[in-house]
Amino acid sequence: MRSNRMTKMFWYLQVIPKLGVWNVIYVFYYRLLLKSGSLQRKNPIQAPITSLSVFKARPEIKDMDEQWSHQLLEVADKVLNGKLPYYFYHWMQQSIPPNWFLNPFNGAEFRATDKHWSRIADFNSDLGDIKNIWEPSRFSWLGILARAYAVSGKVKYLHTLNSWLHEWLLKNPGNQGPNWKCGQEASFRVLNLLNAAHILGQFDDPSQTIVLVIKQHLKRIASNIRYAEAQRNNHATSEAAALYIGGNWLLKVSQTDKKDAKRYAQKGRSALEKLSGKLTYDDGSFAQHSVIYHRLFLDTLSTAIFWTHKLRIKDFSQQFYTHAEKSMQWLLSIMDESGSCPNLGPNDGTLLLANHGCGYRDVRPSLQTASSLIKGRLLFDEGPYDEALHWFDIDRGKLEVDGYHRKSRVHNSGYVVMNCSNSWAMLRFPNYKFRPSHNDVFHFDLWSNGKNILFDSGSYSYNPDKGCTVPDLKSVKSHNTLSFDSREQMPRLGRFLLGKWIKSKKIGDIFEKDANSGSWQGSYVEAAKNSHTRTVSWDDNTWEIVDEFAGEAKEVEIGFNFDDCEYLINCDANKLELPWGQIIVSDNAKISVQRQIVSNFYFQVQDVYRLVLLSPNNDKITTLIKIF
Repeated sequence: MRSNRMTKMFWYLQVIPKLGVWNVIYVFYYRLLLKSGSLQRKNPIQAPITSLSVFKARPEIKDMDEQWSHQLLEVADKVLNGKLPYYFYHWMQQSIPPNWFLNPFNGAEFRATDKHWSRIADFNSDLGDIKNIWEPSRFSWLGILARAYAVSGKVKYLHTLNSWLHEWLLKNPGNQGPNWKCGQEASFRVLNLLNAAHILGQFDDPSQTIVLVIKQHLKRIASNIRYAEAQRNNHATSEAAALYIGGNWLLKVSQTDKKDAKRYAQKGRSALEKLSGKLTYDDGSFAQHSVIYHRLFLDTLSTAIFWTHKLRIKDFSQQFYTHAEKSMQWLLSIMDESGSCPNLGPNDGTLLLANHGCGYRDVRPSLQTASSLIKGRLLFDEGPYDEALHWFDIDRGKLEVDGYHRKSRVHNSGYVVMNCSNSWAMLRFPNYKFRPSHNDVFHFDLWSNGKNILFDSGSYSYNPDKGCTVPDLKSVKSHNTLSFDSREQMPRLGRFLLGKWIKSKKIGDIFEKDANSGSWQGSYVEAAKNSHTRTVSWDDNTWEIVDEFAGEAKEVEIGFNFDDCEYLINCDANKLELPWGQIIVSDNAKISVQRQIVSNFYFQVQDVYRLVLLSPNNDKITTLIKIF
């Protein structure tokens, strides 16, 4: 036992330089501030804001595509009936107005609502995932009701919007209760409140209430943003954007506290400029290896650019726009024709300013908006994703369309994109700027005709309920890759931290025969000195994966997730027949099909299947995938 503790401590010490020594020191210092009560004294609980009307009635109705309006009003009416779209997927019945402290997934309710946020634990096994408490207080429903009122003029939407905000302000005084615990959650409220003010035509003539609410939130964010920066993730960019946008907005509309507003605006701008480069790779990929977090990062930059124009503020530096455009191009490069992307890395259900009726996993609204704001051009022909442009007052008729054609390429941030005629694939290799959280080295994701046919596992929950039977979806056995002796590729040190970060041994370039055929090879050595080389070749919708492995491990296991229940397995021929094609495995491996669980949306799971290949170590397995 002592040996295990010493080994784990050694792994921690190895990781510290990669996290940043000063960042680690600050996190420990922050924990001391929490325990000492310093943060509570610095940010005392405030009296509730009691105003009944946050937003005023607007006389004009905003024209919008009839189909979009119809879909929007259907969704808004569900919200009026107390159903809220948790993580843009689960329509959960709430009270009217919502119970801001209820976890509707297990019925548990947060009781200590009178505590200062610094006195509330990060994790509570009786309550379950605190994100289920936070979700309604992100105010995503605010954008739905504001848009519904703007296109219909029906007072019921405005009345509900104001009454729910009034109730929230009464039940959540500044710095009190769980909904003030996270600075990023406060930043989402700021951005959603200002989004609604823009939609309702009140951004330059706001009520005194919304001015007070924004000031209250910015003070909370500014007091603790150093902690977010120490995390080196999307918390810092979200909070910086809220300070930048909110501070500049206050300078335009408020006659008091100009000094604080200017400080917020300058602090936010400086942080955004710095983080836009610090948290990205040269190819534009976000430091957190996650499609959802990358989209959040891109949406954050787009929102900051929009408000820069709206408030007529000095533009960001050219370097900032370069980082933003590269970020847009990276996301575009791994987007399928359906608008979805691989279910890569952490997926926490976040979708910033969902000013559209597209599905949660559709990234086209984000890309179309980003391209119009960054480049003054569009990426796609007309579609429902253009509703996001509508609410940012962007006239697509005045912009030219660039279009997009996928190309095979290696992203140095850790991704290989491989393009075939009617199929394409993405492979993940290790190059970590931010702490990895999934054991997904050499994961292989395959798409055909708009469908993800071999896919990643997702996340499910950061803090599952007690007794949860969902397996660890961050495990190597939930990704389409290889494990040695059933061990993880990297040992888990904490909920969001892995040790012994793998480095690539060799990452090759793509050898292209033509635009739809080619090959790639890469290799790595894991902590126990076992090596894995994966070679992928593609041509005419046929994919060949050759896995070579060696070392002291006794056995290897390779898995591929698929969801077609109408499969036929022939173990004698090592063949799996599927509606879309077949998978043929070299005869030196033993194959089987197991049940598997994956999560495409936060707090959601679905049953699928997993093709499992077993072989002694120090050999190679060839997997041939033929798509009909």
